[in-house]
Amino acid sequence: MKNSVSYLDPVQPFFELKTENFYQDCVEAEGKYWFYSFSSRNSANSNNVTFLPDGCTNLVIACGQYFEAHMVFNTIEAVTLEMKPNTEYFAIRFEPGNNPFSRGDEIKANAGKIVPAETDNLKAIYALVTDRETFAERMDAASKFLKTIESSSSTKELFKQLLDIIIEKNGLIKISQLEELAGYSSRYINHLFDQNAGMSAKQFCNIVKFQLVLNEISSGNIDSFSKIAADYRFYDQSHFIHEFKSYTGMTPSDYSTALKIAG
Repeated sequence: MKNSVSYLDPVQPFFELKTENFYQDCVEAEGKYWFYSFSSRNSANSNNVTFLPDGCTNLVIACGQYFEAHMVFNTIEAVTLEMKPNTEYFAIRFEPGNNPFSRGDEIKANAGKIVPAETDNLKAIYALVTDRETFAERMDAASKFLKTIESSSSTKELFKQLLDIIIEKNGLIKISQLEELAGYSSRYINHLFDQNAGMSAKQFCNIVKFQLVLNEISSGNIDSFSKIAADYRFYDQSHFIHEFKSYTGMTPSDYSTALKIAG
Protein backbone atom coordinates (compact mmCIF):
# COMPACT_ATOMS: atom_id res chain seq x y z
CA MET A 1 0.00 0.00 0.00
CA LYS A 2 1.17 3.52 -0.78
CA ASN A 3 2.21 5.59 2.24
CA SER A 4 -0.39 8.08 3.44
CA VAL A 5 -0.13 11.64 2.13
CA SER A 6 -1.27 14.95 3.56
CA TYR A 7 -2.63 16.18 0.24
CA LEU A 8 -4.62 14.85 -2.65
CA ASP A 9 -2.48 14.19 -5.73
CA PRO A 10 -5.01 13.25 -8.40
CA VAL A 11 -4.28 10.77 -11.17
CA GLN A 12 -5.96 11.55 -14.51
CA PRO A 13 -4.37 9.06 -16.94
CA PHE A 14 -6.68 9.68 -19.89
CA PHE A 15 -5.26 13.16 -20.41
CA GLU A 16 -1.86 11.67 -21.14
CA LEU A 17 -3.38 8.82 -23.15
CA LYS A 18 -5.91 10.78 -25.22
CA THR A 19 -4.30 14.21 -25.70
CA GLU A 20 -1.03 15.67 -26.97
CA ASN A 21 1.63 17.76 -25.19
CA PHE A 22 0.24 17.26 -21.69
CA TYR A 23 2.04 19.34 -19.06
CA GLN A 24 1.19 20.07 -15.42
CA ASP A 25 2.44 22.27 -12.59
CA CYS A 26 1.17 22.87 -9.06
CA VAL A 27 0.81 25.99 -6.93
CA GLU A 28 -0.19 26.28 -3.29
CA ALA A 29 -1.86 29.50 -2.19
CA GLU A 30 -4.93 29.65 0.05
CA GLY A 31 -5.84 26.35 -1.57
CA LYS A 32 -4.07 23.99 -3.92
CA TYR A 33 -4.24 24.48 -7.69
CA TRP A 34 -2.88 22.30 -10.47
CA PHE A 35 -2.34 24.18 -13.72
CA TYR A 36 -2.12 22.00 -16.80
CA SER A 37 -2.20 22.26 -20.56
CA PHE A 38 -2.79 19.86 -23.42
CA SER A 39 -3.75 19.80 -27.07
CA SER A 40 -6.54 17.84 -28.68
CA ARG A 41 -5.74 15.69 -31.67
CA ASN A 42 -6.51 16.71 -35.22
CA SER A 43 -9.46 14.36 -35.53
CA ALA A 44 -13.16 14.78 -34.94
CA ASN A 45 -13.45 11.12 -33.87
CA SER A 46 -10.98 10.93 -30.98
CA ASN A 47 -11.34 14.15 -29.07
CA ASN A 48 -13.28 13.08 -26.02
CA VAL A 49 -11.32 13.05 -22.77
CA THR A 50 -12.53 11.42 -19.58
CA PHE A 51 -12.24 12.88 -16.08
CA LEU A 52 -12.01 10.15 -13.46
CA PRO A 53 -13.34 10.83 -9.94
CA ASP A 54 -10.80 12.69 -7.81
CA GLY A 55 -12.91 15.05 -5.69
CA CYS A 56 -11.61 18.09 -7.58
CA THR A 57 -13.22 20.70 -9.83
CA ASN A 58 -11.63 21.65 -13.16
CA LEU A 59 -11.83 24.83 -15.22
CA VAL A 60 -10.98 23.96 -18.83
CA ILE A 61 -10.29 26.81 -21.28
CA ALA A 62 -9.91 26.47 -25.05
CA CYS A 63 -7.19 28.76 -26.42
CA GLY A 64 -7.20 29.62 -30.10
CA GLN A 65 -9.90 29.72 -32.73
CA TYR A 66 -12.57 28.26 -30.42
CA PHE A 67 -13.72 30.57 -27.64
CA GLU A 68 -15.14 28.43 -24.88
CA ALA A 69 -14.55 27.41 -21.29
CA HIS A 70 -16.22 24.86 -19.03
CA MET A 71 -16.29 24.05 -15.35
CA VAL A 72 -16.13 20.30 -14.72
CA PHE A 73 -17.58 19.86 -11.25
CA ASN A 74 -16.63 17.22 -8.67
CA THR A 75 -17.94 13.84 -9.59
CA ILE A 76 -18.33 10.35 -8.16
CA GLU A 77 -18.26 8.76 -11.60
CA ALA A 78 -16.35 9.36 -14.83
CA VAL A 79 -17.49 12.27 -17.00
CA THR A 80 -16.43 13.01 -20.56
CA LEU A 81 -15.55 16.38 -22.07
CA GLU A 82 -15.90 16.80 -25.82
CA MET A 83 -12.95 18.79 -27.13
CA LYS A 84 -12.59 20.75 -30.34
CA PRO A 85 -10.13 19.15 -32.78
CA ASN A 86 -6.57 20.48 -33.06
CA THR A 87 -7.04 22.92 -30.16
CA GLU A 88 -4.76 23.96 -27.30
CA TYR A 89 -6.28 23.91 -23.82
CA PHE A 90 -5.26 25.47 -20.51
CA ALA A 91 -6.90 24.16 -17.36
CA ILE A 92 -6.95 24.57 -13.59
CA ARG A 93 -7.75 21.78 -11.16
CA PHE A 94 -8.99 22.98 -7.77
CA GLU A 95 -8.48 20.95 -4.62
CA PRO A 96 -11.79 20.04 -2.89
CA GLY A 97 -13.18 23.06 -1.08
CA ASN A 98 -10.93 25.50 -2.92
CA ASN A 99 -12.91 26.36 -6.03
CA PRO A 100 -13.20 30.17 -5.67
CA PHE A 101 -15.75 30.41 -8.49
CA SER A 102 -18.46 28.29 -6.86
CA ARG A 103 -19.86 27.91 -3.39
CA GLY A 104 -22.28 25.84 -1.33
CA ASP A 105 -25.50 24.80 -3.01
CA GLU A 106 -24.07 25.44 -6.48
CA ILE A 107 -21.32 22.87 -5.91
CA LYS A 108 -23.82 20.28 -4.71
CA ALA A 109 -26.33 21.02 -7.49
CA ASN A 110 -23.69 20.80 -10.23
CA ALA A 111 -21.84 17.72 -8.95
CA GLY A 112 -20.86 15.58 -11.92
CA LYS A 113 -21.88 18.21 -14.48
CA ILE A 114 -19.93 20.08 -17.15
CA VAL A 115 -21.14 23.68 -17.09
CA PRO A 116 -20.26 26.55 -19.49
CA ALA A 117 -18.14 29.21 -17.77
CA GLU A 118 -20.48 32.20 -17.85
CA THR A 119 -20.04 34.18 -14.61
CA ASP A 120 -18.13 37.49 -14.59
CA ASN A 121 -15.14 36.04 -12.74
CA LEU A 122 -14.91 33.07 -15.09
CA LYS A 123 -15.12 35.35 -18.12
CA ALA A 124 -12.38 37.51 -16.60
CA ILE A 125 -9.92 34.64 -16.07
CA TYR A 126 -10.78 33.30 -19.53
CA ALA A 127 -9.79 36.66 -21.07
CA LEU A 128 -6.54 36.78 -19.07
CA VAL A 129 -5.54 33.25 -20.06
CA THR A 130 -6.39 33.47 -23.75
CA ASP A 131 -4.56 36.79 -24.03
CA ARG A 132 -1.28 35.04 -23.13
CA GLU A 133 0.79 32.79 -25.37
CA THR A 134 2.86 30.48 -23.15
CA PHE A 135 1.98 28.12 -20.32
CA ALA A 136 4.14 30.10 -17.86
CA GLU A 137 2.45 33.38 -18.78
CA ARG A 138 -1.01 31.86 -18.46
CA MET A 139 -0.20 30.25 -15.12
CA ASP A 140 1.19 33.52 -13.77
CA ALA A 141 -1.86 35.53 -14.90
CA ALA A 142 -4.28 32.94 -13.53
CA SER A 143 -2.43 32.70 -10.19
CA LYS A 144 -2.54 36.45 -9.67
CA PHE A 145 -6.24 36.59 -10.53
CA LEU A 146 -7.11 33.71 -8.21
CA LYS A 147 -5.44 35.51 -5.30
CA THR A 148 -7.87 38.41 -5.77
CA ILE A 149 -10.96 36.20 -5.38
CA GLU A 150 -9.78 33.66 -2.79
CA SER A 151 -11.62 33.67 0.51
CA SER A 152 -11.24 32.03 3.88
CA SER A 153 -13.68 31.12 6.64
CA SER A 154 -13.87 28.98 9.76
CA THR A 155 -16.00 26.37 7.98
CA LYS A 156 -13.51 26.24 5.10
CA GLU A 157 -10.69 25.65 7.58
CA LEU A 158 -12.69 22.90 9.30
CA PHE A 159 -13.41 21.23 5.97
CA LYS A 160 -9.67 21.31 5.16
CA GLN A 161 -8.93 19.64 8.50
CA LEU A 162 -11.45 16.89 7.73
CA LEU A 163 -9.95 16.53 4.27
CA ASP A 164 -6.46 16.16 5.71
CA ILE A 165 -7.60 13.46 8.15
CA ILE A 166 -9.25 11.40 5.40
CA ILE A 167 -6.30 11.73 3.04
CA GLU A 168 -3.78 10.93 5.78
CA LYS A 169 -5.77 7.75 6.49
CA ASN A 170 -5.81 6.81 2.78
CA GLY A 171 -9.61 7.03 2.88
CA LEU A 172 -9.62 4.06 5.26
CA ILE A 173 -11.63 5.67 8.02
CA LYS A 174 -15.19 5.22 9.21
CA ILE A 175 -17.37 8.29 9.54
CA SER A 176 -17.87 7.41 13.22
CA GLN A 177 -14.09 7.64 13.66
CA LEU A 178 -14.06 10.96 11.81
CA GLU A 179 -16.76 12.21 14.19
CA GLU A 180 -14.62 11.30 17.17
CA LEU A 181 -11.42 12.84 15.79
CA ALA A 182 -13.10 16.06 14.60
CA GLY A 183 -15.57 16.50 17.43
CA TYR A 184 -18.51 17.10 15.12
CA SER A 185 -21.58 15.03 14.24
CA SER A 186 -21.75 12.97 11.06
CA ARG A 187 -24.68 15.12 9.94
CA TYR A 188 -22.61 18.30 10.13
CA ILE A 189 -19.58 16.62 8.55
CA ASN A 190 -21.68 15.46 5.60
CA HIS A 191 -23.17 18.95 5.30
CA LEU A 192 -19.65 20.38 4.96
CA PHE A 193 -18.77 17.81 2.29
CA ASP A 194 -22.00 18.49 0.38
CA GLN A 195 -21.26 22.22 0.38
CA ASN A 196 -17.55 21.99 -0.42
CA ALA A 197 -17.14 18.81 -2.46
CA GLY A 198 -20.61 18.02 -3.77
CA MET A 199 -20.60 14.56 -2.19
CA SER A 200 -20.83 12.84 1.19
CA ALA A 201 -17.81 12.23 3.41
CA LYS A 202 -18.10 8.48 2.75
CA GLN A 203 -18.11 9.03 -1.01
CA PHE A 204 -15.00 11.17 -0.69
CA CYS A 205 -13.29 8.44 1.37
CA ASN A 206 -14.02 5.97 -1.42
CA ILE A 207 -12.61 8.36 -4.03
CA VAL A 208 -9.39 8.79 -2.05
CA LYS A 209 -9.05 5.00 -1.96
CA PHE A 210 -9.76 4.81 -5.69
CA GLN A 211 -7.17 7.47 -6.52
CA LEU A 212 -4.48 5.69 -4.49
CA VAL A 213 -5.32 2.39 -6.19
CA LEU A 214 -5.23 4.13 -9.58
CA ASN A 215 -1.81 5.54 -8.75
CA GLU A 216 -0.47 2.11 -7.85
CA ILE A 217 -1.80 0.47 -11.02
CA SER A 218 -0.62 3.37 -13.19
CA SER A 219 2.89 3.15 -11.74
CA GLY A 220 3.03 -0.59 -12.39
CA ASN A 221 4.07 -1.29 -8.79
CA ILE A 222 1.53 -3.97 -7.98
CA ASP A 223 1.94 -7.60 -6.99
CA SER A 224 -1.66 -8.67 -7.49
CA PHE A 225 -5.15 -7.22 -7.56
CA SER A 226 -6.09 -9.47 -4.65
CA LYS A 227 -3.40 -7.79 -2.54
CA ILE A 228 -4.73 -4.33 -3.47
CA ALA A 229 -8.22 -5.49 -2.53
CA ALA A 230 -6.94 -6.59 0.88
CA ASP A 231 -4.75 -3.51 1.44
CA TYR A 232 -7.63 -1.12 0.81
CA ARG A 233 -10.15 -3.17 2.79
CA PHE A 234 -12.51 -4.18 0.02
CA TYR A 235 -14.70 -7.14 0.98
CA ASP A 236 -12.97 -9.28 -1.62
CA GLN A 237 -11.41 -9.04 -5.09
CA SER A 238 -14.83 -9.14 -6.76
CA HIS A 239 -15.95 -6.11 -4.74
CA PHE A 240 -12.73 -4.28 -5.66
CA ILE A 241 -13.22 -4.97 -9.39
CA HIS A 242 -16.85 -3.82 -9.22
CA GLU A 243 -15.89 -0.55 -7.49
CA PHE A 244 -13.01 0.12 -9.87
CA LYS A 245 -15.21 -0.46 -12.91
CA SER A 246 -17.92 1.84 -11.52
CA TYR A 247 -15.36 4.68 -11.53
CA THR A 248 -13.53 3.98 -14.79
CA GLY A 249 -15.83 1.85 -16.95
CA MET A 250 -13.00 -0.72 -17.10
CA THR A 251 -11.82 -3.62 -14.97
CA PRO A 252 -8.42 -3.17 -13.26
CA SER A 253 -6.96 -5.74 -15.66
CA ASP A 254 -8.33 -3.99 -18.75
CA TYR A 255 -7.11 -0.63 -17.43
CA SER A 256 -3.63 -2.01 -16.78
CA THR A 257 -3.51 -3.50 -20.27
CA ALA A 258 -4.63 -0.20 -21.85
CA LEU A 259 -1.79 1.62 -20.07
CA LYS A 260 0.77 -0.88 -21.33
CA ILE A 261 -0.49 -0.59 -24.92
CA ALA A 262 -0.42 3.20 -24.74
CA GLY A 263 3.05 3.19 -23.21
